[in-house]
Amino acid sequence: MISWLLRAEGASPRVSGMFYKAVVMAVLLFSSETWNLTPTALKRLEGLHIRHAYRMAKVNKPRRNPRTGVWTYPASADVLEEVGLHTIAEYIEVRRQTIAKYIVDRPIFTLCMEEERRRGTSARRQWWWEQPVDWDLAREAAAAASGVAEEDP
Repeated sequence: MISWLLRAEGASPRVSGMFYKAVVMAVLLFSSETWNLTPTALKRLEGLHIRHAYRMAKVNKPRRNPRTGVWTYPASADVLEEVGLHTIAEYIEVRRQTIAKYIVDRPIFTLCMEEERRRGTSARRQWWWEQPVDWDLAREAAAAASGVAEEDP
């Protein structure tokens, strides 16, 4: 509903994008660093994200041909660029990397990584520590944050 207010006030797509990131995405992606997202779920989130970006855009909006009634949609990258957003996958990756730097050197993390699955647990189920995260990057960030310099090889 607030998107209507932003449009009525003549807010630029970038301002609308900043508002969207501050309010909508803060709620939408709450605790997403621990989600176990399937490709299907990620596609749905991306679709929702792009639809919101279409609403905020002024230049790269979907257009309907009046003669044929066929809709044409601009490239998602162009819409996101106009509104000042990135893909949902990128936002989730940043959140995962942020939390990873806090847990990567904790003893509980080592225990989780070394533990075997319990009998009866589905092998298809992916644990939060098996999510795509660059653990080496997290270790470097944790070392930099603590002020400990890495030794040169």
